Amino acid sequence: MTRPPIDSLKTSILLLLAAVSISAAGIFWSHKQDTAARVALQHQQAALNAAHAREQQGRTEARLIAQHLDAYHALIARGFVGEENRLAWIEAVQLANQDARLYGLTYTLSPRAAAPATQAGGLPLKQTRMTVDMPLLVETDLPRFIDALRARTPGVFRVGQCRLSRITDAPPQPVNRPELDAECELLWFTVAADGTEEK
Repeated sequence: MTRPPIDSLKTSILLLLAAVSISAAGIFWSHKQDTAARVALQHQQAALNAAHAREQQGRTEARLIAQHLDAYHALIARGFVGEENRLAWIEAVQLANQDARLYGLTYTLSPRAAAPATQAGGLPLKQTRMTVDMPLLVETDLPRFIDALRARTPGVFRVGQCRLSRITDAPPQPVNRPELDAECELLWFTVAADGTEEK
């Protein structure tokens, strides 16, 4: 039996081992680069999907704004969106009193405050309480006044409560003279135009 020529193959074996080592390092490096590229691709795909979602949301919001813009401008014109217009409210109750052919009134306005959360529905809704005191001839004068106010109002209001009482204890007279006193609480509502809470 002859001995293999190891000495003559030594260089070739070393070159083969070096080639295998370099190939293994190349495969490991390629795998690492491939994994990093896949992770980067996933991040880029997620960013692209998020950008598409934002773009779609922007289109939806633009469509909603265009759809409701006229209604929004109508609310601004009516005095619901924006600053409170106390002078217009005062004029409205005085003119409604005249339209209903009543006998004058007195009023007090409270400072504006946040409306109850149950009414606000997530909006920065504010309410201003107005107390109106006026003499009436008969009970039906009160609904006529409220109807006249609704026809004339420059804002959004709700009748909180009304209280009727007799002015005197004397029996009713057959003259055209007020016998009743009405005290009503009107709540005027406003929303800030930019949708932010006031400090």
